[in-house]
Amino acid sequence: MTHVLDRLQGLHPEELAYAAPYVDVAKVGWGLPLLLPRETVRARVRQYHDVEIEVSTGGTLLEYAVTHNRAPQLMDEARELGFDLVEISSGIIELSTAQIEELAALATKRGLEYFIEVGKKDTQHQLSLKETINQIAHARTLRPRKVIVESRESGRGVGIYDSEGQIKWDWVRSILSEHPQEELIFEAPLETQQVELLRELGADVNLGNIALASVAPLASERLGLRGETFGTIRTSRHVRGPPAAKFLYFLLETYRALDQTQLAHMSRLPRRTVQSALESLRQQGLVHESISLHDSRRREYRLT
Repeated sequence: MTHVLDRLQGLHPEELAYAAPYVDVAKVGWGLPLLLPRETVRARVRQYHDVEIEVSTGGTLLEYAVTHNRAPQLMDEARELGFDLVEISSGIIELSTAQIEELAALATKRGLEYFIEVGKKDTQHQLSLKETINQIAHARTLRPRKVIVESRESGRGVGIYDSEGQIKWDWVRSILSEHPQEELIFEAPLETQQVELLRELGADVNLGNIALASVAPLASERLGLRGETFGTIRTSRHVRGPPAAKFLYFLLETYRALDQTQLAHMSRLPRRTVQSALESLRQQGLVHESISLHDSRRREYRLT
């Protein structure tokens, strides 16, 4: 999924038509819909629908509505204006799990699908890794379209990014050891971040907060048509089973050949979990065991 951020810049019909095959959802960000007359918002949503792109509200808009006790009215209005999804977040205000569940129920009652975003916008008050993993777990129980991992538009000092915008790979790997990649959207506003996530997680990784001007470059990167990803994008294979099996598959795809000790150390999973996950991958015909060429006492695992 490619999830773009609409900042109310010009939407040229011809350019939008070119980009449309590579965009799944457009989010009209923040509280921007409140700046426009209703008919203008309706027309903008229709422009996206004309090229088969779904449209979402931003999480900040819903948080603003919650603080004014207007969440049901906002969702009624969103539905009437043609929005397909709403974004439920607690990036600025604090929402309890019960409040998030209530907002999800309000959206469902109105026939709206929803994203749930996890993370805080203030760089000085970030969730811990454990809090992030736990909040993703709760969000997934509510069956949103996807769970979004917050990054803000800057992509710095928030969520999986450090203050320089570098990816905290220990966070990414820990999150993916607990939650399936296909259910998550990693916000990645910077093109360097998009390239790194594609190279490490594969061409089908879900990316969000993409600028409209970056849609074509991102599509090129996904297809390996630019120098940064030429010949490096993995061919996607369906991996069944628990998140641990998918994470070990990712490690083997990245590092080629690893033994059980290395897999347990790199994944931080218990040895018994590693053994069970490897057995699942073996039964699916995705990995095979062989004697190490460097040490005949070791058994290595490689992708088939």
